[in-house]
Amino acid sequence: MTERVIDFRVKLPTRDSRSDPQPEVPAEYLHYAEVYDRFLEDLDLTVEDWQAEAAAHGVGPCVMQAEVEWADYHELNDRLALVVRNHPDELLCGFGCVDPRDVMGAVREVDRAIGELGLRGIVFEPGFLGISPIDRRCYPVYARCAQLGVPVGLHTGINFSSHGPLEFERPVLIDRIATDFPDLTLICHHGGWPWPHEAAAVAWKHKNVYLEFGAIAPRYQAPGAGGGWGDIAHLMDTVLREQVLFGTDWPMLRYGRALEEIDLLGLRPASRQAYLHGNAERLLERVLAGVGR
Repeated sequence: MTERVIDFRVKLPTRDSRSDPQPEVPAEYLHYAEVYDRFLEDLDLTVEDWQAEAAAHGVGPCVMQAEVEWADYHELNDRLALVVRNHPDELLCGFGCVDPRDVMGAVREVDRAIGELGLRGIVFEPGFLGISPIDRRCYPVYARCAQLGVPVGLHTGINFSSHGPLEFERPVLIDRIATDFPDLTLICHHGGWPWPHEAAAVAWKHKNVYLEFGAIAPRYQAPGAGGGWGDIAHLMDTVLREQVLFGTDWPMLRYGRALEEIDLLGLRPASRQAYLHGNAERLLERVLAGVGR
């Protein structure tokens, strides 16, 4: 029997097809090309490339997220909504993006993304935007998402831009948000490295907090791998079994490598099933049932 895999974090490609022009990457993001092999080449990939790769590896349906810091978030959300509508078999839903520095504009965009475009979550990357996730300008976004019953995904952990302060990426900041908004579902993208145990503690404390490990190759998280993840695989297999989501941040982590290395985590069958698809299904079932109440 083929193993079901839901990729909870497919990043919306910067263009839909090869006939579209490739947007220029701002200089402050080019450090990623030094850290990640093929960073610029992967940016050249399209929605069609993702569709073909997911099909070849039996991945899906998935969740696609709009999140390119140097683009207009309204346009990104429009593009994402169209991709979701055009790929109903490959995509469960889309998560739109906002810029909370534009306080009321961000709130209006939450309403538009969820109510008009049919997206089912909101994401933003505090460090890249130069804003703390507990900055008061972010709170209207959290409040509106809590009212609508949709999750908020936040970048946590290291970033390699030249301008994004790491102090805004600490997972412990999510604890404050979860405390202030106990009904809000929060997703810590990338799992919070180099503070994985801090992220795990926040999730263990708050059952509405999930960890997703996009762009992280599983072999670095494996027990004894020395990748700085410590006991994270053990926690995924025990107390956090129901709060971890498989994500690749495609194309940052490709499906061939991700799926080949899953065994290295040593997860028990029930934990593996929860990680690869069960938790995502349960989370989205609640979201889809709650939107529009």
